[in-house]
Formats: sequence, C-alpha cells, structure tokens
Amino acid sequence: MIFDAVENLKKYANIPEQDAILKFLQETDVSKLTEGDIEIKGKDLYVKVLRYVPKDAAENNFETHEIYTDVQMIINGEEKMQIVNTKYLQEITGYDKEGDFQFFSAQKYISDIVVRENEFVVFFPGEPHKPGCNYQQRNEPILKLVFKVKDI
Repeated sequence: MIFDAVENLKKYANIPEQDAILKFLQETDVSKLTEGDIEIKGKDLYVKVLRYVPKDAAENNFETHEIYTDVQMIINGEEKMQIVNTKYLQEITGYDKEGDFQFFSAQKYISDIVVRENEFVVFFPGEPHKPGCNYQQRNEPILKLVFKVKDI
C-alpha cells in the first residue's frame, strides 16, 4: 500500500503504468468526466470514474483483488478508507474472477486512512481495503478515480 499526494505519484517506480496514469491526468479535465469505465490501455489499464456519497464504514466490506492493482484518487471531497492485516479477515464471499474481487469482514485491528482531494492510495493485489467510508459524518459527494492496473 502507498498513500501520498497526487503530485508525488511519479516518485513511485513500483506503481505499474504510472506514466500512462500521469499522462491521462495531464491530458484530461477530470472534473468533467461522467461516471463509468474509460479504457486507457484496454483491460490492462482502465479508470473507473465514481461519483457518490460515502457510506458509514459498517455498511461497506473489505475487498481484495488478485489481478488488478487499485490506484484510488480523490478528485473532489474526502473519504475514509480502512485497512487491516489479512490474518484478521473473515470471508463473506468467494473470489469473483470476472469482477476480480472478494469481500471480507473484520472486527479488530482496523486502521483508518483519510484521503482528501489530490491524494491517492495504491492497493496492490491481495491487500485488503475498505474504501468509500464516510469521514466525520459529512455526507458530501465525492469525485474519485480508480485506476485499475492489471498485474502482469
């Protein structure tokens, strides 16, 4: 996992497709994007454009991926994301190969990360994370980009 400001993305050589992500950000007015998926390099790299009001953390599940790395960026607003060590997970669903996700719950040793505008978090395959959680009951909509980078 990596957590930093978007302006520092280029410092992390271990983020796959970082040059293509930076090029997309430089060439795109992200504030005008509509919700949905945009292919950048086919299914090897695409971005999910999300607009939503974060939910209470109790309403969300932890998730992991096997195929894709998530580079989650907050464009407008802020949200809380939670992380936990895999040894504290309880399986909710089996792995969905088509969607590349599996859902879990956890009851202890959960850590919070507050992600604000122009910050990003990278979750590599297998790293549990619970995004989309409300921070301080603000109930304000956010614009978020989730770059999905296929692990080769």
